[in-house]
Amino acid sequence: MNMDIGSAIKKLRMDRKVTQEEIAEYLGISFQAVSKWETGTTMPDITLLPKIADFFGVRIDDLFSVDHEDELKRIEESLAYGLSEQSYLYAKRILEASLQDDPDNVRALKLFARLHLMKTNNDLLEAGRMLEKAMEHSPLDEEIFNLYRQVRGGGVYKAHSDDDWFIRVCEPYAKKFSQNLKLMSCLIEAMIRQRYFEKAEEYIHLMQLDNGKEYLRQVYHGDLELARGNLDNAKAIWNTVSENDSTGQYEVGERFNRLNEYERAIKCFWNAFQASAPPRYLDAVFSLAFLYTKLGRKSEAIETWQLIIDTLASDFNDYDSETVEWARREICKLQGA
Repeated sequence: MNMDIGSAIKKLRMDRKVTQEEIAEYLGISFQAVSKWETGTTMPDITLLPKIADFFGVRIDDLFSVDHEDELKRIEESLAYGLSEQSYLYAKRILEASLQDDPDNVRALKLFARLHLMKTNNDLLEAGRMLEKAMEHSPLDEEIFNLYRQVRGGGVYKAHSDDDWFIRVCEPYAKKFSQNLKLMSCLIEAMIRQRYFEKAEEYIHLMQLDNGKEYLRQVYHGDLELARGNLDNAKAIWNTVSENDSTGQYEVGERFNRLNEYERAIKCFWNAFQASAPPRYLDAVFSLAFLYTKLGRKSEAIETWQLIIDTLASDFNDYDSETVEWARREICKLQGA
């Protein structure tokens, strides 16, 4: 046995920023024993070597010779051939120590970035598997499909997933449970984005809409026409949404806002607010405030932020929440601009 094993243990411990007590607790021994190893007074019993190697996420051979370049190479191999939880923790500890020594170490920075990307991807895959199992048992649970949309359906997670995966898994459920509007909405949006226009149209018709949800069919038909390149048709369809439909007017307003048709968007947002009953949701009014600010219409923006404050007070008895303070800060900024 190499007499430098104590030095190797100490280096591994220092690199990973763990204490002698943590190692001792893991091994079921006293921290004084660990201290004696590191000073070379004694050596660990051979039966402890597998557990010591497991603790540090290294091979037993590595306890006899630890080289910094070898550690980075081992991390690269882990990233190339698969990432277990143990190898992730090992790589994270090594890279953190490397960057503490040299914050500009480009090799370590790149490895850390790759490590985070792979870890995120692994976590998303596992989350997706759990949700796929959940949807088998509860296909009418809207939250399941909303979560699945996030981890499998593109959007912010486009680098890790794709709309096609979401469509492939969820389409069979949509055919059986078309009353699950969250599932149907997510599926239609994915199909439109992937330009599966005929499929999207099929599912727009399949949606089982409750009272008050009729706007969804009009909104998605407009989205479909826009994706096909028929802008005038899309706007004509969106304009058929009733002005007394609060949620529908808000959705249409957001679409006109994205098209830079600001006056039409403003009208829709006002319709949405005026059509709502107390306690009124303020999404449309927030959109108005942001839009007025963007357009440089300060007096109207100030009035809209004040409307938010007044509505929070009248509808929610809210006089001093963070949202109220935020609105007041926005008014102050506009008044000082």
